[in-house]
Amino acid sequence: MADLLGIGKSGLNVSKKALEVTGHNLSNVNTEGYSRQRVMQSTAIPVSVGGFVQGTGVKVDGVRRFNDEFIDKRLNTALANNKFYEARTEHLEQVENIFNELDSDGLNQVINKFFNSFRELANQPENETIRSVVRDNANLVIKDFRRIRGTLDTQSGNIDRKIQNSVADVNQLLRHIADLNGKITTIEAAQGETGDLRDQRDMALRNLSENFKIHTYVDEKNRFIVTAQGIGTLVTGLHVQELGTVTQNKNDSSNGMNGSVEVVLKDRPSQKITDLFKGGTLAAIIKVRNEDLKKLQNDIDGIAYQFTSSVNSIHRQGFVNRQITIGADGKPAAVDHKGLTTGLDFFKQPLSVEEAGNEIDLSDSVKADLSNIAAALSPNAPGDNRVAIAISKLQHERISGDGSVTLEEKYLQTIGNIGLETGKARIDSEQATGILAQANSLRERLTGVSIDEETANMIRFQQAYQASAKIMQAADDMFKTVLELKR
Repeated sequence: MADLLGIGKSGLNVSKKALEVTGHNLSNVNTEGYSRQRVMQSTAIPVSVGGFVQGTGVKVDGVRRFNDEFIDKRLNTALANNKFYEARTEHLEQVENIFNELDSDGLNQVINKFFNSFRELANQPENETIRSVVRDNANLVIKDFRRIRGTLDTQSGNIDRKIQNSVADVNQLLRHIADLNGKITTIEAAQGETGDLRDQRDMALRNLSENFKIHTYVDEKNRFIVTAQGIGTLVTGLHVQELGTVTQNKNDSSNGMNGSVEVVLKDRPSQKITDLFKGGTLAAIIKVRNEDLKKLQNDIDGIAYQFTSSVNSIHRQGFVNRQITIGADGKPAAVDHKGLTTGLDFFKQPLSVEEAGNEIDLSDSVKADLSNIAAALSPNAPGDNRVAIAISKLQHERISGDGSVTLEEKYLQTIGNIGLETGKARIDSEQATGILAQANSLRERLTGVSIDEETANMIRFQQAYQASAKIMQAADDMFKTVLELKR
């Protein structure tokens, strides 16, 4: 009868534990990242009594956490890919909007207006009002070049700040994972349950995967390892290799901009790892900054440099629109009371292609006096319009892209390329979202909590608890009967 009480007690304990775990599952049915749990039980060690083997009840072997390492890794990879294309699409759309002038003319149209104004000047080379229109249209071209180039620089600076914020978030996650590693090791050494802590660690790993692709494993010393693809080990048990950020000058930066933010390992600040990340938000914004924005900046600078240089090379050959003294040798005076009479630049000549889009401006002579806008190739020739015609013809000449395309074609190619990249990123993002949904569905089927199933289990375990209680009650009644026989 004492054995019967023990058997009934073991049944009560197991049923009670099963009810606790079931209640825990139901209470976390809406908890993100939670994995359902089950009590694992087996028969207790039997004993031999009077030559017979006799059972001693049931025992709890532990609490099983439903989890599949392969599915988790697949989910992390899908998440990293999804976040990569999602962030890339978002930032490329922002870049695309720079060239989407719904309420104003695009740069190509503004440049065409500038050339058309020179065409009008060729029809009336002595008209000061048209010269004013030429200068005004030139200022519109300058303003639009600076707007586009400056906005591209601003986008690059915004990404710099996002990189710094991402690195700070990553370091916090790495420290959290290392802390969970320590707690899991300590509790498991004391034979405790660590299912909830492992769920927290898996959730932290998924958050980390949003920034870049990771790989996890347990080494021969039973230490949990987290590595970043292309970078190396970031977490080894309790040890963390944190990331850091540094600002670089123009020559040492990844995108050719002064003050650019670069990612490094804190222990090795001289070694840049900016371009080594694979997948995730961090890799996406770095790619946009170092490849897409950099190419656009270079293209705009190239167009601005070719535009100003081509106009200046023709404008220098002309003469100012005022009376020029002719010397005894028959040559016109190079200088008069207002300055040079020929060899004048229309735009300030940029020193190099680099930053030409930001530095484009009218020359001081054109700003100071409209008569310094040259339309004539000869001095004192009122009807001479050869310089104005030559400049207007630049609109259709192949002076860009190593002489293969016009300025307008080069600009349209530039914005067309960014449009193609944005469209491709949208398609990739849609596909990655579908793959992520499949991975989430697989994990949910394995680890998700079903209210119907848990409710049925709760009734089953409750009935088992009541049955075990009846066994103990029967044993108690038997004890009372035996005691009463002796009275």
